Amino acid sequence: MIAMKKTGVLLVAAFLLVGLAAEEAEARGKRMTQIPNSSIAGCNTCHTSGGGTPRNSFGLEIEANFLNADGDVVWGPELAALDSDGDGASNGAELGDPDGAWLAGDADPEGDIFDPGDPDSTPPLSEPVPTAVAKSSWALIKSLIY
Repeated sequence: MIAMKKTGVLLVAAFLLVGLAAEEAEARGKRMTQIPNSSIAGCNTCHTSGGGTPRNSFGLEIEANFLNADGDVVWGPELAALDSDGDGASNGAELGDPDGAWLAGDADPEGDIFDPGDPDSTPPLSEPVPTAVAKSSWALIKSLIY
């Protein structure tokens, strides 16, 4: 009788753990619908080698600063403007939404998509815009001398 009670308790505990694990996996999967173009790289948008693996720099940024109380990703201009992987391109530029205007449920932005958590995955950076100093007469004189 005692053995049956222990077995019953163990079975209930096992079912609860399996249920919690399944719920947690589902909760994380929904995050891919909360980031523009994340369906292209899937879980690797935020993880190093798929769901359940360590987070890359973009995933760590989201985990630390861009989850609401429900655990949903807060995509917007602030997260889009950051360069989580330090490659010189903003997260938004890499995901096709440089202004952070995309909303969950919108069609994904079109264009070339890059990984915001991988510094080796970078869009071509535009040429720097010349400043007033570069166009000044002194800069012109220096360019003729050198």
